[in-house]
Amino acid sequence: MAIREIDLIPPEIVYRQHLVRHVCFWSGCLAIALALVFAIYGYQAHAIAAKKRDLMKLKEQHRQLGAKIEEIRQIQQQLQNLTEEQGAMGHMTQNRPYSQVLQRLAEIMNEHTWLTLLAVEADKEVAGRANVKLAGFSQSNKDLGDFLNQLAGEPMFQAVALNFAKETKERRSKEKTAVPLTLVQFQIDCHV
Repeated sequence: MAIREIDLIPPEIVYRQHLVRHVCFWSGCLAIALALVFAIYGYQAHAIAAKKRDLMKLKEQHRQLGAKIEEIRQIQQQLQNLTEEQGAMGHMTQNRPYSQVLQRLAEIMNEHTWLTLLAVEADKEVAGRANVKLAGFSQSNKDLGDFLNQLAGEPMFQAVALNFAKETKERRSKEKTAVPLTLVQFQIDCHV
């Protein structure tokens, strides 16, 4: 005798159970796959967002540094302009104004000495120093000596040197009968 299996469950129910088992299995697999995909996507989105935030911070810092660098360049340019102006002003203020030189000469001059030449030029060897050349006439050697002593005693004038002094005869008028006047012609060099 042979034993046979007899299935008492209707085939539709077996088919449904088989179908439900397959659908549950593949739905679970699909859910696990989707969960893995969303987990990977979430991780990547979070990691990329963090990198984007860092990148945005770097771009903002770069922009701020660019603005600071431009501000520093402007300040350096202003500083250079001010340095050039200061150099020019320092050179100008280093030399005494010629009005002070003329005022001191007017105070030193005596009534018997007068100038025919006053030349002031910058000294090429020493910056901030000017050479002064004085030429003129005096009525006597004593008057010229007084003028020279006062000029040498003035702190504004340095290295006062009498180049020459010679007596000349000058007529006061163009008439031939006028008596010639004896004058002392001189030339003095000094530094201011």
